[in-house]
Amino acid sequence: MPPPPPRLLAGGDHHPSPTSPSSPEHSLLSAHLQLPSPSTSDLSSPQLPHALAFSFLTHPSPLPRRLLVLLHAAGARFPAFYPSFATALLSLPFPLLLPHPRTRLLLAAAELTRAAAPGFAALLLSLLRRVPFPGDARLLHLIREHSSFLASEEPQLLASAVFAFLRLLSRNRLAPFPRSSAECSNCEECNSAKNLEERGNDLVSFCVSVLRDHSQVRALIGRDLVRSLHELVLLPEFQGLWKDLMPSCCMEIVNIGTPGWCTALAISPEMETQLLFLMKNVKWGSQKRYQLWFARRHLMVPGGEERIPDIVRFICCGYHPKNEVIQSGVIARWAVIGWLLTSCSKAYIVANAKLALFYDWLFFDESKGNIMNIEPAMLLMVNSVSQYVDITNMLLEFLFLLIENYEVRRKEAIAHCVRCAFTVLVKRGVVPSLDLLTCCEKLAPLLRQKLVEFLSSASPVAAVEACGKPINEVSEAADLKKRVCSN
Repeated sequence: MPPPPPRLLAGGDHHPSPTSPSSPEHSLLSAHLQLPSPSTSDLSSPQLPHALAFSFLTHPSPLPRRLLVLLHAAGARFPAFYPSFATALLSLPFPLLLPHPRTRLLLAAAELTRAAAPGFAALLLSLLRRVPFPGDARLLHLIREHSSFLASEEPQLLASAVFAFLRLLSRNRLAPFPRSSAECSNCEECNSAKNLEERGNDLVSFCVSVLRDHSQVRALIGRDLVRSLHELVLLPEFQGLWKDLMPSCCMEIVNIGTPGWCTALAISPEMETQLLFLMKNVKWGSQKRYQLWFARRHLMVPGGEERIPDIVRFICCGYHPKNEVIQSGVIARWAVIGWLLTSCSKAYIVANAKLALFYDWLFFDESKGNIMNIEPAMLLMVNSVSQYVDITNMLLEFLFLLIENYEVRRKEAIAHCVRCAFTVLVKRGVVPSLDLLTCCEKLAPLLRQKLVEFLSSASPVAAVEACGKPINEVSEAADLKKRVCSN
């Protein structure tokens, strides 16, 4: 009896059998059973992309040259072959891949990249969203080797790599790699630490090099590049980059909004899928068990909390629900962000999450800014007033700290952008009036007074537009105070 075909994924009682149609392995295994040893005589077979993908991932080392020849022969003869081959590889859930198939997946990505084959960009992008993972140093080497080609042909992919690596470095900046001692320099743990440190240095070198040489990469990432560099500026390499480039191009970069695809790179595909399910399908009142499940899976793990600022940025910039979704009774973006803020146990993560929430406010321009990026912060402040006023106080206090201290030389410009954000949120109907904040006696008195003075300092007309009435009449809105601030 012949031995069973090798497995691609880690199995278990709760995973379907590879022969089951519901298994992610099924399409590749079925093609393998029809073409167990694919050759050039099978070039026209519709099963070849999946069969060759199975052979690539499972064949014992070293990989036979005939498989590489077959891959490029099929790609040269049939233009649709390369994308079909890449799609077959992408159909497998990466977290479940066994070590050998995972290594081979990187080899397949390298072959497609060297051939500039259609489909290679999607495969590399999928791998970038998985860092860090065992063997990811090969991915860094591959992208670095082809950085000049990527800059001219696939600049968005190169920008994606830089941003993914910057966020990885930023999340780990407060946990430096341990150094081995003389007594245990050869132990496995210390050797692993040394490899991590070497890879960290390679990541820094790659990011600095690309950002120096390719201005289009800086423009594609947008203002979150500046946010990331601020978090890494204590590293000597990034200090030099900041001093050399940022004085001349910082203003240009912060005026470019970070696209949604960029913020998605900082979270895993599983996180994205589950967050989108939460915000598209889960009704108010039913969200707690889903939030608990998400927290146990992604936040209550080593390094999990460090991802919260990136999750907040994704919710603000990467997911903009349509009106039908907003009106369907599902949990709102602002509520998810409020839950994330209260889930943080470390002060520096709370600060970074609040910065992520307000970052687009600091550079908001009505002519080109997206109101959906600033909406969650406003709705979170307004909707927290009645029962969770501490959250509103915390956010307003942090916003004023940002205005005063984020960039002292541009304090007035930042203040103007924040006033513009408040005004546009009222003008577009996100909130009916800023009375919801300025007239609420539950707010800390000093903060409420500071908000009123801040809004009125632009001009009396702007204050009327923002608050819905002249500032000197705010104290007379007793009925509104009762409606908004009552328990």
